[in-house]
Amino acid sequence: MALNFLKKRWQKVAAGITLSVIVIISVLAFLINIYWSPVMADKLSATILESTDSLYSVSFSNTSLHVIRGRIVIDEINLRPNLEVYNRRKKKQLAPNSLYTLQIKRLVINHVHPLMLYFDDKLDIAQIVISNPNLHVDYEQNRDEDTVIHDKKTPYQLISKILKSAHVQSIVLNDVQFKYVDHSGSKPDVLELKNLNFIATDFLLDAVSQNDKSRFLFCKDVSTELNNLEGTTKDKRNHYNVDNATFSTQSSQLNITGISFTPVKTPAEFFKTTQADCYALKLDSLTLNNFDFKAYSKYHKIHASALTLTNGSLQIFNNPAPNDTTVDNGYNFPQLLLARLKMDVKVDTIQVSKTGISYTEYGKKSGQPGTINFTNTTGKFLNVTNNKAALQKNHTATAQIETYLMGNGRLNTQFEFDLNNPRAQFTYKGHMDDMELKKINPVAAPLGMVKIASGKLRSLDFNINADKAQARGNVIALYNDLKISVLKKDNENKLKKMGIVSLLANVMVIKRNNPSYGEPARLFKVNYVRKKNQSIFTYMWKSLFLGLKSNVGYDAETEKTVKRKISDFEQGKAERKIKKALRQQHRAERRERRELRKQQKELRKQQEAQTPL
Repeated sequence: MALNFLKKRWQKVAAGITLSVIVIISVLAFLINIYWSPVMADKLSATILESTDSLYSVSFSNTSLHVIRGRIVIDEINLRPNLEVYNRRKKKQLAPNSLYTLQIKRLVINHVHPLMLYFDDKLDIAQIVISNPNLHVDYEQNRDEDTVIHDKKTPYQLISKILKSAHVQSIVLNDVQFKYVDHSGSKPDVLELKNLNFIATDFLLDAVSQNDKSRFLFCKDVSTELNNLEGTTKDKRNHYNVDNATFSTQSSQLNITGISFTPVKTPAEFFKTTQADCYALKLDSLTLNNFDFKAYSKYHKIHASALTLTNGSLQIFNNPAPNDTTVDNGYNFPQLLLARLKMDVKVDTIQVSKTGISYTEYGKKSGQPGTINFTNTTGKFLNVTNNKAALQKNHTATAQIETYLMGNGRLNTQFEFDLNNPRAQFTYKGHMDDMELKKINPVAAPLGMVKIASGKLRSLDFNINADKAQARGNVIALYNDLKISVLKKDNENKLKKMGIVSLLANVMVIKRNNPSYGEPARLFKVNYVRKKNQSIFTYMWKSLFLGLKSNVGYDAETEKTVKRKISDFEQGKAERKIKKALRQQHRAERRERRELRKQQKELRKQQEAQTPL
């Protein structure tokens, strides 16, 4: 039934011709595959060797060309650097900073045009797919800028004797195993990433594209994506996590979402092994615009126009340990930390929005944590850099921050940091609107042993000049109807009001209003010496707190007087307790003696009654 159409002679002839053509094409394809496979392998090997000026060589275990499908499959690819060539360049200070080693199980090249390659010396490929590659990068700081060599040939000039052009529409790398080893420090710093994906589009190497600065590695765009990065820092103190990170060389934009950096242990356990403060950071998104990836990949330079941080939270826990004179946390001031970084940083603008900041410190007397909160924080930082050329033009970083103290009082602060000053000189000034003073009790009670009973802040202004040793400036707080309760810790480690002392403080010490009736507003001049173990955040908070206490009449001399009176009061109270206890003891002893005499009298009566007349 199926062969009825072959009954006629012309049908049989047509079928025979068609079958013959198919056989001939299949045989030719088979023969061409056998012939072309080594030709393709030789071409690729020679191209890589020439384009890298003998720095890299490539080897394959097997290559196969499928002419009909225009497909090439290469197995067991190994791209290795030639260390002899690298060391020769290193002596001449011409070696690159990064060396690459690449291992690929299988590489598939789709829609290749072998005839164009053979007759026109043009390599034209639709797609290259690389699955599960293993990429190892070794970084060493051999130079920090491009070395100009007038007689050096471009990659195209190196391959021009072999190819007129090389073009690939897309290159796809899936599930890359990536290992990066930085040898620039005293010890190698290793970063390992898994499940990394790359897509490169429109790779073109010819006489025109070799000078196209908009391309990266001769590609119109190279984009990468990383998911679920997590690990622990080298000191094993903190855990970090990133949900997703993407980058495109064409848009020069880096996007990271789901960032967290948290201590592995609780703050109390954390402080057992370090004098530093404890930090916990979470961030919904980070965006870096106009990121110069070429400068970063070559020389570890982070240059960008803007960094945007959105929807974050920062928790700072102050180390409650006694002062350690051997540890100076001043080295972590922002400008000194920036100057100490190994990499070159230049970011024009850092924008922070919708971020919450909390600072927790343990009171020495209360033994309890006090937390000050800043909510809905937005800010802009300008000229964040340690780049030498940029610092010669402008060595001042500025910041403008708006936040809400304890979620209530709006606070605007301006900062200026001298990036060249070894003493970490900086200034901060600001203004806060009105707020109910009771809102600060979560920090005033455990840290100041004072509870605000009533009071309304009308405004707060401050202007402080500081360095890592000392802070000087002015603080003025205008307020009304301030009343406080002085606290002490009871036997159950709870804070309890001291009634008489609180009354004396409100009547004789605390200024209930500023300005007081018929007097000018009081302004306090701050002169605060930083303790060596204080971070910059603790340092600024302590300086302002000193000014606030003095504004309400609780300056250093008054504080000494109050402490002495409290001590005298406590001592007198203790003496009264002792006297009362002695009186009670004496009364008890008298009762015992009376009871004993009574018992003796009763005993004598019984004895007299039993004696016969």
